[in-house]
Amino acid sequence: MALPSVTRILQAVGLSPDFSFVKEETLKRARARGAALHLAIRYHHKGTLDESTLHAEIEPGFRAYLAFVKATEHVPIASELELVHPQWNYIGHPDRIGWCNGKRVIVDYKYTAGFDKEYVRLQLAGYRLLWDATHPRELIDQTLGLHLKRDGFFAIHDLTDNEGQQDFLAAVVIYRALERRGVISGLG
Repeated sequence: MALPSVTRILQAVGLSPDFSFVKEETLKRARARGAALHLAIRYHHKGTLDESTLHAEIEPGFRAYLAFVKATEHVPIASELELVHPQWNYIGHPDRIGWCNGKRVIVDYKYTAGFDKEYVRLQLAGYRLLWDATHPRELIDQTLGLHLKRDGFFAIHDLTDNEGQQDFLAAVVIYRALERRGVISGLG
């Protein structure tokens, strides 16, 4: 049985944004745009990005990312690293682990018109639990939601809080209860 992801857990227990009113084609385009920007950022981290190949739809988001890097003295450690929680048996792929202004941080990128702070706070809490459990000597100092805007600007949301971790673990417990009842399948 596949381990559930942070995103799957939040979705299954009703804590993810409701996009039921958005046309499927619009959602597909938004997901593709977000995936392309994530990939560009990952290639930039590896030093293999040819910026001249960026599509016009993601170029403003990438400019916003570069401005964030400069403003926070961001230094990447890992991008979209797969982590498995040894006790809670869930999986996650934090967008970025790195340093910002001398602190070890987890950064989650969002390239959307709006920014759902509560949802991103819970995502980051799940990722922080994963990292801290698998890297106990390199604990996370701060969790940041990075809103990359379509105008080329960015907004940083400090979403660090211990309550978020408790809320995420409660979601995991509920997810497992629903799974045992057969209400949801154990798909990641």
